[in-house]
Amino acid sequence: MWFYTGCVMDAWQRASHRATVAVIEAVGGAVRPAPPTAACCGALHVHAGLHSDAAELAAATIAAMPGDDPILVNSAGCGAALKEYGALLGTDEAARFATRVRDVHEWVAERADRLPAATRRVGPVIVQDPCHLRHVQRVEQPVRTVLAPYADIVELDDLGLCCGAGGAYSALQPELAGEIRERKVGSIDRAVAVSGATVLASANPGCAMQLAGTVERVAHPMDLVAEAAALLDGR
Repeated sequence: MWFYTGCVMDAWQRASHRATVAVIEAVGGAVRPAPPTAACCGALHVHAGLHSDAAELAAATIAAMPGDDPILVNSAGCGAALKEYGALLGTDEAARFATRVRDVHEWVAERADRLPAATRRVGPVIVQDPCHLRHVQRVEQPVRTVLAPYADIVELDDLGLCCGAGGAYSALQPELAGEIRERKVGSIDRAVAVSGATVLASANPGCAMQLAGTVERVAHPMDLVAEAAALLDGR
């Protein structure tokens, strides 16, 4: 299958890519990274109303990963964008491409019985659902299924409230984005008070950056799985 690496995560969270590949391989998958011509999904361009730029990037991404193999994505924003290519481009080819896209947690959760045993548990982990994962892709449960063998899941009490990042929204509307973040921080603080958790899991780079500093560590779920199962030891 293809593994879509994107631009933001590939630049700032490449370690999470390595962890993701290790988890996929541990449950029996074999991946090849998307070629450089699929460098950007166009999500931020869509958010900014730059339709023609987004369409160009979408067409390049589709051409870069031909065939029928699944396309796994570990960034909630990128996955949501790729799954909406049919609507963005309005072509049968784009619609077919979109059906091949899977969030990595979706794919791994279907093979949860193959996940390796934990060498250590990572303790209580607060799960933050990125909007693009929970409300667009509706993939919140698979994240919990994948994390459950390795961590005690701690839920937030805000029913999936946005963290305020919103793609480029936090840069364009910093005051309102900051107010939204403070509401999310309040929810995180309450979860910490109840559980003692020091780790927050988020499957979207924008959310992870927006929430940095709220707890001792903000990590991608795949990072936590790979560490708990010692999948990266010796790599």
